Amino acid sequence: MGIAVLHELGADGPNDPLFRALTVKGGLRSYPAKRERGKKMRPGSLNERLQHLAEQAGVPYIDNNKVISHSWRAGANADMARGVSLTERNMFGRWSPGSTTADTVYDRPHGIREGDPLDKIPQFGGTARAVVAAARAEPPTE
Repeated sequence: MGIAVLHELGADGPNDPLFRALTVKGGLRSYPAKRERGKKMRPGSLNERLQHLAEQAGVPYIDNNKVISHSWRAGANADMARGVSLTERNMFGRWSPGSTTADTVYDRPHGIREGDPLDKIPQFGGTARAVVAAARAEPPTE
């Protein structure tokens, strides 16, 4: 579900989760106030949703690997590895400081190539990779 849809549903507050479960009719699923996960989706639901979107985008597989929700973590790390330090990737990937997991387990550069199908997915008025490249080109603000 996109941010615009969250806005329409009144679920785009600063502390609301980005990924939310919906009812069959398209409304927000409600949960008991004491629910431990709060309003967040179950990981399995998130994985099912991502696979559905990947199929709609025509990229259910990348380099013969089925797209799964964990692909976001590996893919983000592979993109960041081209210019972001291991220390920063550990922070962004929520790995322990000093961990080499980002380089040993999540180093999957095979998805970075010319003609990447993910380049076709628009995000914030351009392709996701173009937005990342533009952000990297801007001087850091403090």
